[in-house]
Amino acid sequence: MRKAEKHVQTHMGKVIWFTGLSGSGKSTLARMVKEALESECLSVTILDGDSLRKGLNRDLGFSSADRAENIRRAAEVAKMLCETNYIVLAAFITPFRSLRAAVRGLFRHEEYAEIFLDCPLAVCESRDCKNLYSRARKGEIPEFTGISSPFEVPENPDFVVRTGQVSPQDALRQILNYLPIRFPDLKRHTPRIPVSRPSQPKVAVIGLDCAPPSMVFGRPDLPVLQSLVKHGISGKMRSTDPPITVPAWTTMTTGKDPGELGLYGFRNRIGYGYDSLVTVNGSHVTVPRVWDYLEEAGYSSILVGIPQTYPPKPHNGITVADFLAPDGSRITYPDEFFEELDRLAQGEYMIDVNNFRVLEKSALLKNIYTMVERRFKVVEHLISTQPWNFFMMVEIGLDRLHHAFWGYCAPDHGDYVPGNPYETVIPDFYRFLDQWIARLLLRFDDETTVLVVSDHGARSAVGGFCVNEWLIQNGFLKLKEYPSEEVPLTPDLIDWSQTRAWSEGGYYARVFMNVKDREPYGIVEPHEYNAVRNELCSVLQCCCNGNGMNIRNRVLKPGEIYRDCRNFPPDLMVYFDDLGLRSIGTVGSNTLLRKRNISGMDAANHDFHGIFIRTRMSDLRNGRVVDETVDDISCLDVTPTILGELGLPVPDGVGGKPIAFPNPGTSNCHSKKIPSMANTNFRQEGFTSEEEEIVKKRLIDLGYL
Repeated sequence: MRKAEKHVQTHMGKVIWFTGLSGSGKSTLARMVKEALESECLSVTILDGDSLRKGLNRDLGFSSADRAENIRRAAEVAKMLCETNYIVLAAFITPFRSLRAAVRGLFRHEEYAEIFLDCPLAVCESRDCKNLYSRARKGEIPEFTGISSPFEVPENPDFVVRTGQVSPQDALRQILNYLPIRFPDLKRHTPRIPVSRPSQPKVAVIGLDCAPPSMVFGRPDLPVLQSLVKHGISGKMRSTDPPITVPAWTTMTTGKDPGELGLYGFRNRIGYGYDSLVTVNGSHVTVPRVWDYLEEAGYSSILVGIPQTYPPKPHNGITVADFLAPDGSRITYPDEFFEELDRLAQGEYMIDVNNFRVLEKSALLKNIYTMVERRFKVVEHLISTQPWNFFMMVEIGLDRLHHAFWGYCAPDHGDYVPGNPYETVIPDFYRFLDQWIARLLLRFDDETTVLVVSDHGARSAVGGFCVNEWLIQNGFLKLKEYPSEEVPLTPDLIDWSQTRAWSEGGYYARVFMNVKDREPYGIVEPHEYNAVRNELCSVLQCCCNGNGMNIRNRVLKPGEIYRDCRNFPPDLMVYFDDLGLRSIGTVGSNTLLRKRNISGMDAANHDFHGIFIRTRMSDLRNGRVVDETVDDISCLDVTPTILGELGLPVPDGVGGKPIAFPNPGTSNCHSKKIPSMANTNFRQEGFTSEEEEIVKKRLIDLGYL
């Protein structure tokens, strides 16, 4: 093809705004990017701060007002060029956040990207062939950025290149790999500098706890996630019953349903005693996880933040455990890696946000951003420096954000007020995550298959249903004495001689029956068990809310929905208003429908569908459009999909199915044989009594209990 025939301008104009200290590489990289893009016959121009100050802006000085005017003029010129379909590479220090925000405000999201060249001041000074920094330190140049005038580090740039740590060629590679992800219409034009291809395939799983399909699919302001969808297969993924963090993530990583796992929530019975509920951790997972199969076959893993990985177990790789770890515990394998966490995170590594329900909203929002950024920094380091075939992370910041801010953002929520100060908090946070996912994708080679998954969705919640109050009013539960104030239901409050059933609250209700010869003081005769349970099931499916209105509920029997029921399952599981209401287990309120309970109330409850995206980096980088939607995806399908992508058969007893690409003949198939793990010994350690109280309090604060 002749060069003239290659020039087909099929993209909108773009403005790529390089910001950073003098000496960080803005002009150098702008010239390198321009040369690379022009080799693809694209119309590219550079707006450089030094050049404009010699011409259009020669009348301006360096006062705050003149700096602002300098940037304003440059941005207006960039806008005019962008409107004529030029790709504008703007290289300006742009030291203040307000200036950068004003520039961004001139452009549509799909035509603008801010790239921060992050370079330490000392490195910039060492590159200063004009001696500008030296003269500024002597006072010869007033208001010099970085010396006598501040540079405000960008809080949410679209992309960051650490030019103090990488060569110009590596920086160019990062930018050229990023641009088609950020701007999909540039994909066919952007030259690609290939990365080395390893001898083995890889799978990278990015878990976004609580991400619903409505917030991810069809969102043009999330260009990275939309690129993964376009070049892969995707769909809604049915969560577990119940649709909560534990057991959903554990089902995803084992291919076992909650009944087979014997895990029915964060707290599970370890017997039929009345005080036998304990908080579960990783030691309660007594079947192999997907990485156990992979490592038995010779692969290595990096695991970050995956629920039920505390306490961390020895394995062929690295673990940074999840938010269920007690405060102050050592959460890594190998143990010595714990000493590195804070340094890599560039601050204290946070497994969760503390004081979730009582913290002032702006402070909570800041803490969530900080936690997520620090986790991604650790991940970025690990996947770049450590060997791995399987990588998986779970980010729980999104879940915390939904529960705290959903009512500010969702028009269908009863508390929503248009124009409130937190109205865009959730979509803004998704854009923040989209940018971090872009940074991870740059670290993956062409042999990597990327999965983006969530354990469940989110929906507006309008309050809670007091399940134990309902059981009292309907004659199933009897208290020794009705409390004068709202309190948690504890075994000592209950008159067991007259109680047929009681319940645990949370996002859903678990109803336990008081069965003779099973519970210590059971009164339901074994031969009456089915009749009493059916009666409960029938009246719970449509019960009055106390205000004369009926609530339609979904009532489940564990034996009918699971392939097996291990350990001590609840007798019934109830989704009030199909999860429109959460379950409140306290007593003493003398009402059935509550806006809040004693620990506060979430603005969002969980929903039944999360997301599933599967994309090969080779397809993403080569521009191969797959864009296939798959129906009937389940949490059970994640483990078979991972095993299949790495060439391993699905072991007997693992449920689900591999979610295959349209052309399964191109799958990564290798001759690895998966060893039997039938005799693997998993020892349940549980928490100490002190740790139990710490973690239980955290779960109450988070709304799980």
